[in-house]
Amino acid sequence: MATTKRIELKESNVIFDEEAHTYQLNGRFLSGITSLLDRQFGYSYDSVPKDVLEEARIYGTMLHKELEAFDSLWENSGSQELADYIEICKNNGLKHSASEYLISDGENYASMIDKVYRVSDDTFSICDIKSYGVMSAEKQEKARWQLSIYAYLFELQNKKAKVDRLFIIHLRNKPKKDGTFDHINDIIFVDRIPSEICKDLLDTDLRGEQFKNPFEIPDDISAQEAEIRELMETKSSVEERLATIKANILSKMESLDIRTWATNTMRLTRKLP
Repeated sequence: MATTKRIELKESNVIFDEEAHTYQLNGRFLSGITSLLDRQFGYSYDSVPKDVLEEARIYGTMLHKELEAFDSLWENSGSQELADYIEICKNNGLKHSASEYLISDGENYASMIDKVYRVSDDTFSICDIKSYGVMSAEKQEKARWQLSIYAYLFELQNKKAKVDRLFIIHLRNKPKKDGTFDHINDIIFVDRIPSEICKDLLDTDLRGEQFKNPFEIPDDISAQEAEIRELMETKSSVEERLATIKANILSKMESLDIRTWATNTMRLTRKLP
């Protein structure tokens, strides 16, 4: 019986400038995946004050470095976030393979995967570390696209490797004004978007065109949102009124000890206990 050859991760030739957060290959700048998603889907933090964004960036950077120091050097800072991370890894059988793993299509796009975990000789799981206060549906959807593109580029760079699970590890432990802590320790699994759709997104962006998201609600359905909401509210109101009427009828039938009432168009029957 043939055994699977153990795959060692291939290093990219792309040069990453951490301070400027840029990617270069053979003198050319490559686009990061986050900026691609911002261009195509309009994700923006313009409404968030700059000082809040800067505080979040500093906290996120510190957390990433803390986790990397543990995974790579077994350094334990003793923080609550790291304790939560260790517990999540233990509970989910996560075996660290790489941190800040650089991937690229070798031509136009590059990015860093926060965490790569080995599942078997040829299979890996990939993870993005988040430290938001709230992991909204929009943020989860952005992370799903991000991780799915990572998986596509990861398998492109490591030809015989397979990506298994995609997930977010959400960690946070920041003091609040009332003296309590905003404590979050969660793992959120996301469904992978097929590689052909991810490739289409990259190709469309490269042509300078707008990508049509196949997962968006169609315009004709979206236009009916107000009507759908109104009908659902009407349905709820009607059902509540009907329940009140039925309860009143039942009460009167019980008080008169009547089993059946009939009109020309309706027959009401009281079921005995």
